[in-house]
Amino acid sequence: MDISRFGEFAILAQSRTFLDAAELLFMSQSTLSKHIMAMERELGCNLIDRSQHHVTLTAQGEALLPYAQKIATLQHRYLAAIQIAADEPLERITVGSIPIMAPYGITDAVIDFQQANPSYSVELIEGEGSALKQMLLREDIDLAFIRDGGVIEPEFKKIPFTTDRLVAVIPLDHPLAKRNAIEIDDLIDENFLMLPQGSFVSELTLSLCRKAGFSPRVTFTGKRAENIISLVARDAGVSLLMRKPAESLAGGKVALVPLEPATTSEVRLYLKRSAAYSQAVVSFIGFLPYRQLLQGGRMTSEAPQSS
Repeated sequence: MDISRFGEFAILAQSRTFLDAAELLFMSQSTLSKHIMAMERELGCNLIDRSQHHVTLTAQGEALLPYAQKIATLQHRYLAAIQIAADEPLERITVGSIPIMAPYGITDAVIDFQQANPSYSVELIEGEGSALKQMLLREDIDLAFIRDGGVIEPEFKKIPFTTDRLVAVIPLDHPLAKRNAIEIDDLIDENFLMLPQGSFVSELTLSLCRKAGFSPRVTFTGKRAENIISLVARDAGVSLLMRKPAESLAGGKVALVPLEPATTSEVRLYLKRSAAYSQAVVSFIGFLPYRQLLQGGRMTSEAPQSS
């Protein structure tokens, strides 16, 4: 049996759908399905229950999973060791990212890849999503972590990375701060502190307010979320921000209250669909699903549906 199949099985078990697992593994759903069925034939048992909407492991699949994870980890490590021993010239990979890297685990992903694959040279470039997309199309960068606005973009391949949720940033002494969730029209009488016009969160805020039938009373516009949070803490108004970066800045100074219905944002790994992918790019994509295995933990994911 090709031992790469164990890693594919582990990713499928974690992703819970063939669609997400295939995107993470950089292969088609039909190829992944054939690989899993070949495993089942060789092992003489069913590993997954195909009667469910999401992938569910059988008892035999559950028994195999921890061993599959260990085999996948060892395979990645010995392949990395062989690369290092070859002592060949470094192959370069250029990775773009939206500015909010640390809260989304982007910096960790890039550093973990570099440490696990010292035979590759990694350059990380920060930029806004629209600029990064143009750089991808010109092939100035190889891939990029970009917030997906849900627009159909056939020129790009998008691989799930993480997801986030919009929250209201409220002063601690505000009556709404004690709520488990609020709706956008609960904020109709508030002063709004906004990120710059044209930014993803700003446009999302304006769209939600319009749908609720009002225009927000904007009293501050600024580029830095930490300044917005400081102003909210001083009762200057409220804001809408994505939870993960807001949590990294809040420091207990403000309340972060989820909006209902939930408004989510997806960060995906973008690639130019028509580009020729180097071995370094393929290795980077293949590395992401195995990061937690290499760190000795059980894989978890917040990956949304892929496109």
